[in-house]
Amino acid sequence: MATPPRASADSRFADERAAQIAALIEPVVTAHGLYLEELTLTGSSANTALMVVVDYESGTENVDLDTLAGLSEALSAVLDTDDDAGPLAQVEHYELQVSTPGATRPLTEPRHFRRNLGRLLEIDRHAEPTMTARLKDVDSTGITVAEVKPAPKKGMTPKIGPDTHLEFVSITRARVQVEFSHTEQSHTEQ
Repeated sequence: MATPPRASADSRFADERAAQIAALIEPVVTAHGLYLEELTLTGSSANTALMVVVDYESGTENVDLDTLAGLSEALSAVLDTDDDAGPLAQVEHYELQVSTPGATRPLTEPRHFRRNLGRLLEIDRHAEPTMTARLKDVDSTGITVAEVKPAPKKGMTPKIGPDTHLEFVSITRARVQVEFSHTEQSHTEQ
């Protein structure tokens, strides 16, 4: 399944109307301790979807459902009290969708990488093979990772390479790899 691109800081809002709505709701998002990642408006005036994507500005904590529900209620209140001249004035009906970027959305900004410290990434670079690596550090010019090479045989541990610094400009695509933890059950024969 293809993953939609994640907006970069300079393209969070697709058009002027989205930017106007963002200006209206961004203080509410910030008051909830969140960062407005992206805002899109799709559909016709009779059936419009307003998608608001939020995340924490820093740290590695995930946004919980209660926080999203509270934010959704607060955004609805602000949008519903907007006057007839506001950015949604021509919209008969809209559906508000509030979500987070999701685990597999591409990392495009240094803060996206900082939010994923310690996680396993799949990284594409210019003229290099795809790398799977654990994110160790983020600085102003790039990231430090330890490459994780698959185990040669089932049951063996993967090989971990040395820490390597990758410049942001060399990274063409990076996304988090979802890791599943599992417990092995032992079976005893009787």
